[in-house]
Amino acid sequence: MKSKILSAVYISVLAVSPMVWGMDMGENHSHPKNTVISEQTIHASGTVKQLANNHESLRIFHDPIPALNWPSMNMPFDVIDHELTHPLNVGDRVDFEFIQKDGKNVIVRMKKQ
Repeated sequence: MKSKILSAVYISVLAVSPMVWGMDMGENHSHPKNTVISEQTIHASGTVKQLANNHESLRIFHDPIPALNWPSMNMPFDVIDHELTHPLNVGDRVDFEFIQKDGKNVIVRMKKQ
């Protein structure tokens, strides 16, 4: 009898597990593709550390971003229009605005300081 109860509990756990693991418990920070994480434009400033050869992305060491509770860090950004990066050089200080889309941070406006 005890083994039948344990078997039933085990089967119940297996049946419920996919539902529990599929729930958003606030710990999984990955985002499905083709979703907008934030339609809000986020303002930031920082220093250009690297430019992609195709000018479609760059790496910026940005100042703290209070809107996202982010400390200063070095991170990649895509750009909505590669023309935004053409006037830039490594070491330039920039003010920029970005959105979070498709799991990426995409710069929509940028200006050299």
